[in-house]
Amino acid sequence: MHNGHEMRWGGLAGLASLVLAIIASILLRGAPRITESTNAIASYLFFSRGVILTAVVLAAAAVVLFMWFGATLATAFRLADPDSDAPAVVLAGFAITATTGFLGTAMFGGLVHALTTHPMLLALASVPYSALMVVRAIAGLALALPLAACAVAVMRTEVFPAWAGWFTGFVAVIRVLGAITVISGAGVLAPDSVLAAYVPNALTALWLLVMSGLLVREHLPSISPQRRGAVGPA
Repeated sequence: MHNGHEMRWGGLAGLASLVLAIIASILLRGAPRITESTNAIASYLFFSRGVILTAVVLAAAAVVLFMWFGATLATAFRLADPDSDAPAVVLAGFAITATTGFLGTAMFGGLVHALTTHPMLLALASVPYSALMVVRAIAGLALALPLAACAVAVMRTEVFPAWAGWFTGFVAVIRVLGAITVISGAGVLAPDSVLAAYVPNALTALWLLVMSGLLVREHLPSISPQRRGAVGPA
């Protein structure tokens, strides 16, 4: 690769993924917590069917773009340090995360479609709904893998500023802590609580914004095994 400007496409994919994910989150802002009654959950699924399915499509597209972004990061690390295992772990981690996220999103969409098409099943809505929320929380462990690998790769290759590596590692730790809160099961540490879901997601969104911005910035260097350039100001 002779021109680092090709990395911009991956950065743009990351930004597009973030925008779609934010829109999907806004559409689902009225979703009930898993601690609410079955009637509340069933009512939400039935009357918000169109909005939910729209959010599901946007979220699925966001996952695909997120995978593109992850592949770009892995390529940058591999070109800068072809002898390291970190790029392969980064790519594998993003693949696992994207697969988990896509399947979870598709399952949620299928659940909503099935329950609202056959209203007699809405009496059981709280069971699969709660289960998917817990699965989403645990899936944070999968995202922690590529984040940790990215942190190591940043420090090793210096493709990005050192502070980006430390920040990436911090977000990885928060993702792990957010996932293990499912053990508590209720209260402020419930799987869909602010501490367990919103804080890790907000930090991950900020990380995606920062890393995508570094890829999209005006003058990217050429990244190759012969030269380790820094993406963005150190």
